[in-house]
Amino acid sequence: MVVEGKSGGKSDKMEIVKVTGAIITSKNQFLICRRGPNEKAAGFWEFPGGKIEKNETEKECIKRELKEELNINAVVGDLYDQYLYKSTNVAYDLSFFIIKKYKGNMVKTVHDNIRWVNLVDLDNYTFLPGDEPLIQKIKNDEKFH
Repeated sequence: MVVEGKSGGKSDKMEIVKVTGAIITSKNQFLICRRGPNEKAAGFWEFPGGKIEKNETEKECIKRELKEELNINAVVGDLYDQYLYKSTNVAYDLSFFIIKKYKGNMVKTVHDNIRWVNLVDLDNYTFLPGDEPLIQKIKNDEKFH
């Protein structure tokens, strides 16, 4: 998908990439993952997930991504947040889902680190810029306190 706009009298086209992310919690902690050295934005932390493939629904995507990235079979719950994050040349249509439960032992396949962290400790990690609005929403949401 491409968005067209005007800036400085010329027409700009910005690609929109649809991405899903997972909010996985356990005992008041959140699962976060650090992008591995061979990934774009290596070293940044993120909520696990990835790009939607052709003819795939958002829920199918997050289920597939969690299987590929962490080797878990997830039960995908409700959409928690959705927003557009614009970087220099690309806009990301981000959809984050609550993961109700999962089966399997987590295995790192693309990330070089995974951690369970408390809400207050999220500020101690450098996240992908697109995840920052989600973190602010979670921090202000009473159900996560």
